[in-house]
Amino acid sequence: MEEFYTNTVVIGAGVVGLAIAKAISEKNNEVIILEKEDKIGQITSSRNSGVIHAGIYYQSHTLKSKFCVEGNQLLYSYAKKFNVPYINTKKLIVANDESQIEQVFEIKNQAELNGVENLEILDEKQIKILEPLIKSSGGLLVPSTGIIDQHTLMQSYLGEFENNGGMVSYSSEVKKIFSKNKKFEIVVEDKQHNQTVIICDYLINAAGIFSSDIANCIDGLDKKYVPITYLAKGNYFSLNKKLPINHLIYPIPEKISLGIHLTLEIDNSVKFGPDAEWVDDPYDYSVNERLKTKFYHSIKNYLPDIEESMLFPAYSGLRPINSKDDKTKRDFTISTVENHKIENLINLYGIESPGLTSSLAIAKYVTERL
Repeated sequence: MEEFYTNTVVIGAGVVGLAIAKAISEKNNEVIILEKEDKIGQITSSRNSGVIHAGIYYQSHTLKSKFCVEGNQLLYSYAKKFNVPYINTKKLIVANDESQIEQVFEIKNQAELNGVENLEILDEKQIKILEPLIKSSGGLLVPSTGIIDQHTLMQSYLGEFENNGGMVSYSSEVKKIFSKNKKFEIVVEDKQHNQTVIICDYLINAAGIFSSDIANCIDGLDKKYVPITYLAKGNYFSLNKKLPINHLIYPIPEKISLGIHLTLEIDNSVKFGPDAEWVDDPYDYSVNERLKTKFYHSIKNYLPDIEESMLFPAYSGLRPINSKDDKTKRDFTISTVENHKIENLINLYGIESPGLTSSLAIAKYVTERL
Protein backbone atom coordinates (compact mmCIF):
# COMPACT_ATOMS: atom_id res chain seq x y z
CA MET A 1 0.00 0.00 0.00
CA GLU A 2 1.12 3.52 -0.75
CA GLU A 3 1.87 5.74 2.22
CA PHE A 4 1.53 9.51 2.49
CA TYR A 5 2.46 11.86 5.33
CA THR A 6 0.67 15.04 6.35
CA ASN A 7 0.62 17.03 9.54
CA THR A 8 -3.13 16.99 10.21
CA VAL A 9 -6.09 14.94 9.05
CA VAL A 10 -9.73 15.97 9.52
CA ILE A 11 -12.27 13.22 8.91
CA GLY A 12 -15.53 14.60 7.51
CA ALA A 13 -16.21 17.44 5.05
CA GLY A 14 -19.44 18.65 6.58
CA VAL A 15 -19.81 22.25 7.70
CA VAL A 16 -18.03 21.62 11.02
CA GLY A 17 -15.19 19.57 9.52
CA LEU A 18 -14.65 22.22 6.85
CA ALA A 19 -14.65 25.02 9.42
CA ILE A 20 -12.11 23.17 11.58
CA ALA A 21 -9.86 22.35 8.64
CA LYS A 22 -10.06 25.95 7.41
CA ALA A 23 -9.04 27.25 10.84
CA ILE A 24 -6.11 24.82 11.16
CA SER A 25 -4.93 25.52 7.61
CA GLU A 26 -4.54 29.22 8.44
CA LYS A 27 -1.50 28.20 10.51
CA ASN A 28 -0.50 24.94 8.82
CA ASN A 29 -0.79 24.13 5.12
CA GLU A 30 -0.35 20.36 5.56
CA VAL A 31 -4.00 19.52 6.24
CA ILE A 32 -6.04 16.84 4.48
CA ILE A 33 -9.78 16.25 4.82
CA LEU A 34 -10.91 12.66 4.28
CA GLU A 35 -14.49 12.52 2.99
CA LYS A 36 -16.41 9.31 2.32
CA GLU A 37 -18.80 10.98 -0.13
CA ASP A 38 -17.83 12.44 -3.52
CA LYS A 39 -18.79 16.01 -2.52
CA ILE A 40 -18.69 18.17 0.58
CA GLY A 41 -21.61 18.42 2.99
CA GLN A 42 -23.73 15.58 1.62
CA ILE A 43 -25.17 14.34 4.91
CA THR A 44 -26.36 16.38 7.90
CA SER A 45 -24.87 19.68 6.71
CA SER A 46 -27.05 19.96 3.62
CA ARG A 47 -30.17 18.42 5.12
CA ASN A 48 -31.20 20.91 7.78
CA SER A 49 -33.18 24.12 8.14
CA GLY A 50 -30.29 26.48 7.33
CA VAL A 51 -31.17 28.51 10.43
CA ILE A 52 -28.73 30.82 12.20
CA HIS A 53 -29.79 30.03 15.75
CA ALA A 54 -29.66 32.51 18.62
CA GLY A 55 -28.80 30.12 21.46
CA ILE A 56 -31.97 30.40 23.48
CA TYR A 57 -32.99 26.86 24.42
CA TYR A 58 -29.81 25.27 25.71
CA GLN A 59 -28.85 24.85 29.33
CA SER A 60 -26.37 27.41 30.62
CA HIS A 61 -22.64 26.63 30.62
CA THR A 62 -23.01 23.90 28.00
CA LEU A 63 -20.99 23.76 24.79
CA LYS A 64 -24.20 24.28 22.83
CA SER A 65 -25.09 27.52 24.62
CA LYS A 66 -21.51 28.83 24.48
CA PHE A 67 -20.82 27.97 20.86
CA CYS A 68 -24.25 28.96 19.55
CA VAL A 69 -24.20 32.48 21.00
CA GLU A 70 -20.58 33.03 19.94
CA GLY A 71 -21.09 31.28 16.60
CA ASN A 72 -24.16 33.39 15.80
CA GLN A 73 -22.08 36.58 15.81
CA LEU A 74 -19.15 34.96 14.01
CA LEU A 75 -21.42 33.57 11.29
CA TYR A 76 -23.14 36.88 10.55
CA SER A 77 -19.72 38.60 10.34
CA TYR A 78 -18.37 35.86 8.08
CA ALA A 79 -21.41 35.96 5.78
CA LYS A 80 -21.06 39.73 5.35
CA LYS A 81 -17.30 39.52 4.71
CA PHE A 82 -17.49 36.67 2.18
CA ASN A 83 -20.83 37.50 0.56
CA VAL A 84 -22.59 34.33 1.71
CA PRO A 85 -26.36 34.85 1.18
CA TYR A 86 -28.24 35.26 4.46
CA ILE A 87 -31.30 37.03 5.85
CA ASN A 88 -31.69 38.23 9.43
CA THR A 89 -35.34 37.16 9.46
CA LYS A 90 -35.74 37.19 13.27
CA LYS A 91 -37.88 34.53 14.93
CA LEU A 92 -41.22 34.39 16.69
CA ILE A 93 -41.81 31.64 19.24
CA VAL A 94 -45.58 31.53 19.57
CA ALA A 95 -47.84 30.17 22.28
CA ASN A 96 -50.87 28.22 21.09
CA ASP A 97 -52.90 29.27 24.12
CA GLU A 98 -52.61 31.01 27.48
CA SER A 99 -51.35 27.84 29.16
CA GLN A 100 -48.08 28.12 27.19
CA ILE A 101 -47.32 31.75 28.09
CA GLU A 102 -45.42 30.68 31.19
CA GLN A 103 -43.12 28.59 28.98
CA VAL A 104 -42.47 31.65 26.80
CA PHE A 105 -41.17 33.49 29.88
CA GLU A 106 -39.06 30.46 30.85
CA ILE A 107 -37.50 30.38 27.37
CA LYS A 108 -36.72 34.11 27.60
CA ASN A 109 -35.10 33.71 31.02
CA GLN A 110 -32.94 30.80 29.83
CA ALA A 111 -31.90 32.68 26.70
CA GLU A 112 -30.84 35.71 28.71
CA LEU A 113 -28.77 33.48 31.01
CA ASN A 114 -27.03 32.27 27.85
CA GLY A 115 -26.22 35.83 26.78
CA VAL A 116 -28.86 36.28 24.07
CA GLU A 117 -29.82 39.95 23.86
CA ASN A 118 -32.77 42.13 22.83
CA LEU A 119 -35.46 39.49 23.38
CA GLU A 120 -38.98 40.84 23.59
CA ILE A 121 -42.22 39.36 24.95
CA LEU A 122 -45.10 40.20 22.60
CA ASP A 123 -48.82 39.91 23.12
CA GLU A 124 -51.30 38.52 20.60
CA LYS A 125 -51.95 41.91 18.97
CA GLN A 126 -48.25 42.71 18.56
CA ILE A 127 -47.61 39.38 16.85
CA LYS A 128 -50.65 39.96 14.61
CA ILE A 129 -49.17 43.30 13.49
CA LEU A 130 -45.85 41.63 12.63
CA GLU A 131 -47.38 38.53 11.03
CA PRO A 132 -51.10 38.87 10.16
CA LEU A 133 -51.41 35.21 9.11
CA ILE A 134 -50.14 33.84 12.42
CA LYS A 135 -52.47 32.85 15.24
CA SER A 136 -51.11 32.98 18.80
CA SER A 137 -51.77 33.95 22.37
CA GLY A 138 -48.50 35.88 22.48
CA GLY A 139 -44.89 34.89 22.17
CA LEU A 140 -41.23 35.83 22.07
CA LEU A 141 -39.39 37.88 19.44
CA VAL A 142 -35.80 36.71 18.88
CA PRO A 143 -33.95 39.34 16.81
CA SER A 144 -30.66 37.49 16.23
CA THR A 145 -32.16 34.46 14.44
CA GLY A 146 -31.80 34.24 10.67
CA ILE A 147 -31.23 31.92 7.74
CA ILE A 148 -28.14 31.27 5.64
CA ASP A 149 -27.35 29.49 2.39
CA GLN A 150 -25.46 26.58 3.92
CA HIS A 151 -24.23 25.32 0.54
CA THR A 152 -22.56 28.63 -0.31
CA LEU A 153 -21.20 28.79 3.23
CA MET A 154 -19.55 25.39 2.89
CA GLN A 155 -18.14 26.32 -0.53
CA SER A 156 -16.67 29.44 1.06
CA TYR A 157 -15.07 27.43 3.87
CA LEU A 158 -13.72 25.01 1.26
CA GLY A 159 -12.36 27.82 -0.90
CA GLU A 160 -10.47 29.34 2.02
CA PHE A 161 -9.16 25.93 3.05
CA GLU A 162 -7.86 25.14 -0.44
CA ASN A 163 -6.37 28.63 -0.81
CA ASN A 164 -4.43 27.90 2.38
CA GLY A 165 -2.94 24.79 0.76
CA GLY A 166 -5.39 22.26 2.20
CA MET A 167 -6.69 19.30 0.21
CA VAL A 168 -9.87 17.20 0.30
CA SER A 169 -9.65 13.51 -0.57
CA TYR A 170 -13.15 12.50 -1.72
CA SER A 171 -14.58 8.97 -1.90
CA SER A 172 -12.14 8.07 0.87
CA GLU A 173 -13.57 5.74 3.49
CA VAL A 174 -11.62 5.23 6.70
CA LYS A 175 -11.29 1.51 7.43
CA LYS A 176 -8.84 1.40 10.34
CA ILE A 177 -6.69 3.78 12.38
CA PHE A 178 -3.55 2.81 14.28
CA SER A 179 -2.02 5.03 16.96
CA LYS A 180 1.76 4.47 16.94
CA ASN A 181 4.64 6.52 18.37
CA LYS A 182 2.46 9.62 18.77
CA LYS A 183 1.40 9.39 15.12
CA PHE A 184 -1.71 8.03 13.44
CA GLU A 185 -1.74 5.59 10.53
CA ILE A 186 -5.07 5.79 8.72
CA VAL A 187 -6.04 3.05 6.28
CA VAL A 188 -8.23 4.63 3.61
CA GLU A 189 -10.16 2.84 0.87
CA ASP A 190 -11.51 4.33 -2.34
CA LYS A 191 -14.56 3.13 -4.30
CA GLN A 192 -12.42 0.70 -6.31
CA HIS A 193 -11.29 -0.85 -2.97
CA ASN A 194 -7.74 0.42 -3.40
CA GLN A 195 -6.18 1.12 -0.02
CA THR A 196 -3.77 3.88 0.99
CA VAL A 197 -2.16 4.68 4.35
CA ILE A 198 -2.06 8.29 5.48
CA ILE A 199 0.26 9.07 8.38
CA CYS A 200 -0.36 12.21 10.43
CA ASP A 201 0.57 13.88 13.70
CA TYR A 202 -2.87 15.29 14.53
CA LEU A 203 -6.26 13.70 13.92
CA ILE A 204 -9.71 15.32 14.21
CA ASN A 205 -12.77 13.11 13.87
CA ALA A 206 -15.64 15.29 12.64
CA ALA A 207 -17.57 12.53 10.89
CA GLY A 208 -21.00 13.54 12.19
CA ILE A 209 -23.42 10.60 12.27
CA PHE A 210 -20.44 8.28 11.72
CA SER A 211 -18.16 9.77 14.43
CA SER A 212 -18.67 6.87 16.84
CA ASP A 213 -17.97 4.38 14.03
CA ILE A 214 -14.72 6.18 13.21
CA ALA A 215 -13.68 6.30 16.88
CA ASN A 216 -14.32 2.57 17.18
CA CYS A 217 -11.85 2.07 14.29
CA ILE A 218 -9.01 3.59 16.31
CA ASP A 219 -6.72 0.88 17.61
CA GLY A 220 -5.76 1.73 21.18
CA LEU A 221 -8.77 3.92 21.94
CA ASP A 222 -10.67 2.36 24.84
CA LYS A 223 -14.29 1.80 23.77
CA LYS A 224 -15.53 3.14 27.10
CA TYR A 225 -14.63 6.61 25.81
CA VAL A 226 -16.78 6.22 22.69
CA PRO A 227 -20.45 7.15 23.13
CA ILE A 228 -23.28 5.50 21.23
CA THR A 229 -24.56 7.72 18.44
CA TYR A 230 -28.34 7.58 17.99
CA LEU A 231 -29.93 8.86 14.79
CA ALA A 232 -32.87 11.26 14.88
CA LYS A 233 -34.54 11.65 11.50
CA GLY A 234 -36.18 14.95 10.70
CA ASN A 235 -38.58 15.29 7.78
CA TYR A 236 -39.46 18.49 5.95
CA PHE A 237 -42.50 19.47 3.90
CA SER A 238 -42.67 22.41 1.51
CA LEU A 239 -45.53 24.68 0.66
CA ASN A 240 -46.79 24.91 -2.93
CA LYS A 241 -47.12 28.70 -2.74
CA LYS A 242 -45.32 31.65 -1.20
CA LEU A 243 -46.82 33.39 1.80
CA PRO A 244 -46.41 36.98 3.02
CA ILE A 245 -44.47 35.86 6.11
CA ASN A 246 -41.16 37.47 7.07
CA HIS A 247 -40.18 35.81 10.37
CA LEU A 248 -39.37 32.22 11.25
CA ILE A 249 -42.29 30.86 13.27
CA TYR A 250 -41.62 28.33 16.03
CA PRO A 251 -44.08 26.63 18.37
CA ILE A 252 -43.20 25.89 21.98
CA PRO A 253 -40.49 23.13 21.93
CA GLU A 254 -41.33 19.46 22.27
CA LYS A 255 -39.32 16.91 24.24
CA ILE A 256 -37.36 15.48 21.30
CA SER A 257 -37.31 18.50 18.96
CA LEU A 258 -38.13 22.18 18.61
CA GLY A 259 -41.49 21.28 17.11
CA ILE A 260 -42.57 21.56 13.48
CA HIS A 261 -41.66 25.13 12.67
CA LEU A 262 -42.02 27.42 9.69
CA THR A 263 -38.72 28.30 8.06
CA LEU A 264 -38.04 30.59 5.14
CA GLU A 265 -35.62 29.88 2.32
CA ILE A 266 -33.33 32.55 0.89
CA ASP A 267 -35.88 33.02 -1.95
CA ASN A 268 -38.67 33.49 0.68
CA SER A 269 -40.32 30.16 -0.11
CA VAL A 270 -41.71 28.35 2.94
CA LYS A 271 -40.89 24.94 4.40
CA PHE A 272 -41.99 23.19 7.57
CA GLY A 273 -40.08 20.86 9.85
CA PRO A 274 -38.32 19.02 11.07
CA ASP A 275 -40.27 16.52 13.06
CA ALA A 276 -38.16 13.91 14.89
CA GLU A 277 -38.13 10.13 15.08
CA TRP A 278 -35.48 7.67 16.20
CA VAL A 279 -34.20 5.55 13.30
CA ASP A 280 -31.44 2.99 12.68
CA ASP A 281 -30.74 3.31 8.96
CA PRO A 282 -28.12 6.03 8.21
CA TYR A 283 -28.92 5.97 4.48
CA ASP A 284 -32.72 6.25 4.38
CA TYR A 285 -33.68 9.82 3.44
CA SER A 286 -37.14 9.03 2.11
CA VAL A 287 -40.00 11.21 3.35
CA ASN A 288 -43.17 9.32 4.19
CA GLU A 289 -46.12 10.99 2.44
CA ARG A 290 -48.37 9.84 5.31
CA LEU A 291 -46.62 12.28 7.65
CA LYS A 292 -48.42 15.11 5.85
CA THR A 293 -51.48 14.83 8.11
CA LYS A 294 -49.35 15.04 11.26
CA PHE A 295 -47.58 18.11 9.88
CA TYR A 296 -50.85 19.73 8.90
CA HIS A 297 -52.40 19.32 12.36
CA SER A 298 -49.30 20.76 14.00
CA ILE A 299 -48.91 23.70 11.61
CA LYS A 300 -52.55 24.79 11.69
CA ASN A 301 -52.16 25.64 15.40
CA TYR A 302 -50.22 28.74 14.38
CA LEU A 303 -51.13 29.03 10.67
CA PRO A 304 -54.89 28.35 10.64
CA ASP A 305 -55.44 29.12 6.95
CA ILE A 306 -53.20 26.32 5.75
CA GLU A 307 -54.76 23.39 3.89
CA GLU A 308 -53.33 19.88 3.91
CA SER A 309 -53.29 19.83 0.10
CA MET A 310 -50.79 22.71 0.12
CA LEU A 311 -48.05 20.52 1.64
CA PHE A 312 -45.71 18.21 -0.24
CA PRO A 313 -42.67 16.16 0.84
CA ALA A 314 -39.37 18.02 0.52
CA TYR A 315 -36.41 16.21 2.10
CA SER A 316 -35.15 14.70 5.34
CA GLY A 317 -31.97 14.77 7.41
CA LEU A 318 -30.32 12.78 10.18
CA ARG A 319 -28.92 14.17 13.41
CA PRO A 320 -26.21 12.47 15.49
CA ILE A 321 -27.36 12.38 19.12
CA ASN A 322 -25.52 10.80 22.05
CA SER A 323 -28.39 10.75 24.53
CA LYS A 324 -32.11 10.13 24.27
CA ASP A 325 -32.72 12.43 27.22
CA ASP A 326 -34.89 15.53 26.96
CA LYS A 327 -33.59 17.74 24.12
CA THR A 328 -32.66 20.57 26.51
CA LYS A 329 -30.24 18.24 28.34
CA ARG A 330 -28.31 17.13 25.25
CA ASP A 331 -24.95 18.68 24.48
CA PHE A 332 -22.07 18.48 22.04
CA THR A 333 -19.20 16.21 23.10
CA ILE A 334 -15.65 17.19 22.16
CA SER A 335 -13.31 14.51 23.46
CA THR A 336 -9.59 15.35 23.85
CA VAL A 337 -6.55 13.73 25.49
CA GLU A 338 -7.94 14.69 28.91
CA ASN A 339 -10.90 12.41 28.18
CA HIS A 340 -9.55 9.51 26.15
CA LYS A 341 -5.78 9.56 27.00
CA ILE A 342 -4.52 9.69 23.38
CA GLU A 343 -2.47 12.76 22.49
CA ASN A 344 -3.25 14.84 19.40
CA LEU A 345 -6.63 13.15 18.86
CA ILE A 346 -9.92 15.06 19.04
CA ASN A 347 -13.26 13.29 18.55
CA LEU A 348 -16.45 15.30 18.04
CA TYR A 349 -19.70 13.53 18.87
CA GLY A 350 -23.35 14.59 18.80
CA ILE A 351 -22.77 17.68 16.67
CA GLU A 352 -26.40 18.23 15.76
CA SER A 353 -28.30 21.52 15.81
CA PRO A 354 -26.94 24.18 16.38
CA GLY A 355 -23.85 22.76 14.69
CA LEU A 356 -24.18 24.94 11.58
CA THR A 357 -24.50 28.12 13.64
CA SER A 358 -21.69 26.99 15.95
CA SER A 359 -19.27 25.89 13.21
CA LEU A 360 -16.81 28.78 13.47
CA ALA A 361 -16.89 28.75 17.27
CA ILE A 362 -16.31 24.98 17.35
CA ALA A 363 -13.42 25.40 14.90
CA LYS A 364 -11.84 28.04 17.12
CA TYR A 365 -12.21 25.82 20.20
CA VAL A 366 -10.75 22.73 18.51
CA THR A 367 -7.83 24.63 16.99
CA GLU A 368 -6.90 26.05 20.38
CA ARG A 369 -6.69 22.51 21.77
CA LEU A 370 -4.34 21.07 19.17
